[in-house]
Amino acid sequence: MKKLLFVLAAGLFGFTANAQDLPKPSPLAKIEQTVGLTTIAMEYSRPSKKGRTIFGELVPFDEVWRLGANASTKITTSSDIKIQGKELKAGTYSVLATPNKDIWTLVFNTDLELRGTGNYDAKKNVLEVKTKVVITEETVESFTISIHNVTHQSALLSFAWDNTKVDFAIGVETNKIAEENIQAALKKGEDLDQVYYRAASFYYNTLGDDKKALTNITKGLNVKQGHALQFLRAQILFDQGHKEEAIKYAKKAVKLAEEAESKGWADYIQGTIDSWEK
Repeated sequence: MKKLLFVLAAGLFGFTANAQDLPKPSPLAKIEQTVGLTTIAMEYSRPSKKGRTIFGELVPFDEVWRLGANASTKITTSSDIKIQGKELKAGTYSVLATPNKDIWTLVFNTDLELRGTGNYDAKKNVLEVKTKVVITEETVESFTISIHNVTHQSALLSFAWDNTKVDFAIGVETNKIAEENIQAALKKGEDLDQVYYRAASFYYNTLGDDKKALTNITKGLNVKQGHALQFLRAQILFDQGHKEEAIKYAKKAVKLAEEAESKGWADYIQGTIDSWEK
């Protein structure tokens, strides 16, 4: 009898565990995007349209909405950012919205335990921003948050559901953070040739500042002769129209790469020289 009860209990437990493994009507979603040197992550639940009219009916106009389903949507940013030109300090916040047929209001709140709007306290808001609604031809079945149009200093934070879409502009202080990182690395004083190379690459490839790039290349080469620094100098000179000088430094970079037994670099630089000489 005891054995029979054990078997039945085990079977019931197994059935219960399996029965709970079912699809959720509003599945959890997570997105993460690096914008420049800032990581922005969001966690939210995605309800579906299911033939319903969403805004103005399922989600009433002019009332605070949890921005999805289940627990309120969360945003985490690794550094200070700006949304619609207003500053949001680094950290994690609940995000709620008040939709309107013309304007959406988005708020960032310090209460991370919100599961709906019943305990919502506007006094805990740290930021409020607004944007215009766009009505689209495309119908979005599941509520979707995305971060797109990414540059090294900006992006768009978008919310889309049914035929409604809203975009909020994100700004990040990438150049300021990069400068601080460069100065911190120089102060630390380790592998300075690489520090100068990365700084030069940032000034040249991201900011388009040839002068600062070449200054950092010179400083790096004074620390240690390296193929990466010499080749970057050659690339800048070539782009400035100094072809012969560029090829001279590129050939020097090939030699340094071979001495460092870096065949990949040597082959790549030589291929570049061949294309320049055509």
